[in-house]
Amino acid sequence: MGFGIEDARKKPVPKVKDLIKDGIVGLEDVTDWLRTIYEIRFFEEKVFDLLGQNIIKGASHLYAGEEAVAVGAIAAIERGDVIGSTHRGHGHCGAIGNKYADNEEQRQNHWNQMMAELMGKETGYCKGRGGSMHIADVDKCNNLGSTGIVGGNQAPAVGAALAEKYKKTGKVALSFFGDGACNTGSFHEAMNMASTLAVPLVVIIENNLYGMSVPFSGSEVDGAVRASNIEDIAQRAAAYDVPAKIMDGQDVVAVFLAVREVVQCARKDTQMTIIEAKTYRWYGHSRSDPRAYRTKAEEKAWHERDPITVLSKKLLAEKLCTQEELDKIKNKAFETIEAATQFGLNSPWPNTADLTKDVYVDETYPADLVASDKTTAAKVAEATAAFEAAVASSTAKTKKEAAEQARSQIKSKFGMDIMTIGQAVSAAQADELRRDKNVIVMGEDVGLYGGAYQATRGLLAEFGTERVIDTAISEAAIAGAAVGAALRGMRPVAEIMYVDFVTIAMDQLVHVGAYNRYMFGGKAKVPMVLRTEGGVGRCIAAHHSESLEAWLMHAPGLYVVMPSTPYDAKGLLKAAIRSDNPVVYIEHKATYGQLGAVPDDDYIIPLGVADIKRPGTDATIVSYSRMAMWSLQAAKILAEQHGIDAEVIDLRTLKPMDIDTVAESVRKTGRLITVSEGFCTCGAGREISGRFMEYEFSDGSRGFDYLDAAPVNLAAADVPPPMSEPLENASIPSVESIVEAVKKIVGN
Repeated sequence: MGFGIEDARKKPVPKVKDLIKDGIVGLEDVTDWLRTIYEIRFFEEKVFDLLGQNIIKGASHLYAGEEAVAVGAIAAIERGDVIGSTHRGHGHCGAIGNKYADNEEQRQNHWNQMMAELMGKETGYCKGRGGSMHIADVDKCNNLGSTGIVGGNQAPAVGAALAEKYKKTGKVALSFFGDGACNTGSFHEAMNMASTLAVPLVVIIENNLYGMSVPFSGSEVDGAVRASNIEDIAQRAAAYDVPAKIMDGQDVVAVFLAVREVVQCARKDTQMTIIEAKTYRWYGHSRSDPRAYRTKAEEKAWHERDPITVLSKKLLAEKLCTQEELDKIKNKAFETIEAATQFGLNSPWPNTADLTKDVYVDETYPADLVASDKTTAAKVAEATAAFEAAVASSTAKTKKEAAEQARSQIKSKFGMDIMTIGQAVSAAQADELRRDKNVIVMGEDVGLYGGAYQATRGLLAEFGTERVIDTAISEAAIAGAAVGAALRGMRPVAEIMYVDFVTIAMDQLVHVGAYNRYMFGGKAKVPMVLRTEGGVGRCIAAHHSESLEAWLMHAPGLYVVMPSTPYDAKGLLKAAIRSDNPVVYIEHKATYGQLGAVPDDDYIIPLGVADIKRPGTDATIVSYSRMAMWSLQAAKILAEQHGIDAEVIDLRTLKPMDIDTVAESVRKTGRLITVSEGFCTCGAGREISGRFMEYEFSDGSRGFDYLDAAPVNLAAADVPPPMSEPLENASIPSVESIVEAVKKIVGN
């Protein structure tokens, strides 16, 4: 389309009185901008002072000097539009909170909650859990929240804009971030995704010239380097073929007019625009920053264009305000922040008893659903065994014909279909796409290609490109956009082709997705699923064969689900999509063709409920995913050849973990063997054993009290998965090694 860069600094800014005459703004709007700028400034000055007194603790990145950007931009949007903030976010939070305040009491309460949050008090916006870098009122002000990770807020803003486009709300998303974030990989991924998906996003880059201490495009100070070979970040818009605008970030009127224009375009054309606001921070990166990387002369020149000075001069020169009226605005702002400071000082600390509250959305399942799953799981196992027996005894000429005959028999006798795990995964997504219009599927090759393992096959044909969205190879953007869409009421199912690639998306998945609810005071829900697959079995070496579930179990706020059968795959995925928590759903690449019985009716399997796939009395084998099936094979050999009756528990959900079922089983058998394909060190098996050892029964006894032998942990060797088939097979537990481990622990 050949968009160019408009440098708005080269054009005269209309007079305020002309804007008033044309009905674009009222005088009360402009004077309120000045008051908000003052409030942000006084807030930052107070925070700087309180940091020095150790009343406010931790890192704090002050916004003083940049106020015109936040105030002007937020003045240009409507209530209901979305903003995404960053670690230097006091100005964004301050401006958006004022926008939603309908009276003086609400305005004062807004600043009260901001100051209390920085002091770590219970009355803060996030109940003291977020602090300076994570300050936001996420429920009332449509604020996605601020992140302490540079560039971490970009992809969620893309997802939020995608959600608004899909829902046809007419709302836009503003994403604020600094020049430093423009040199991160997430910047390119997010900008590219926003441009290709044509979402209503306005990107506002607050170029204050320095990313911490490194100048963006150079400095007069000896020894200073530069972060980029370009001076104007707006030049990068050409790579995404989107319009760009450069503006004076010290003039709130100029900011307002520029953002107003592009917001209108975003609403009308669902088009992304990049705005670069040239601005300057009065303080250093943080309070401890000596600012040795910039000169005093440079600072002086910028201070002469203070946003307060620029706007005040306009109002005086155009005779719209007297100095006395301006002084009243300043004094009122000062009083507001002083009162907020006192409120924060007088506020109570959070109750430490609430430390673990709001990490997850509390979810419970009816007892009859849990009971129904147990009954159905047993019938499914019976039907699957009958299918396998029918195929084995068939006299058909081909395997395909034998399978079709067996399928017909199972359908007639049990009323169940026989399908593969891959088909079950696809069917689960199709069911939920039909059931809930807010479910979307997105990721690499999920549409036309049908997924690398055909787990989204057929979805594009039925649901179209609006709901089955192919993306570029951009794991961070995929995960982050899913978070943003979930925060705006969607239920995205994002696919990452291999679990190995989740490492690239961990910032978005953990810091932005998993931590969101807790970090912002329990006000948000992130109902998203990140689907992926892992495990060895195809000789594709270390970067496509890992089992990284233990990494994901480690992060508070995430659920981790790993199915082992088609029945489990479908029911667990449907439950995951309906969950209000972020769920990582991991399939095993070597099991997509595994056949099994699946009920015809709509069903879900409760998350956090294990399945006893084989009852026994001599030893308890606890596993999940493909290893649960191998454990069943081992149990069969143990029973038939060695007279050992092993109980096999399939956890199905690693987090939350059904340790109750494990504990009751081991109390009965006295022996625990865990089997995992993940790495041994700090792996899932260690967690299972550790939780059992400290488990407390109703009579006060502990899990340790019931062990007749030390627990055995079978897991992958601590080596990167090798390609060579013999080495690959040797790197993980086998049916034979499970058999030998159980024989040894039983004493046979």
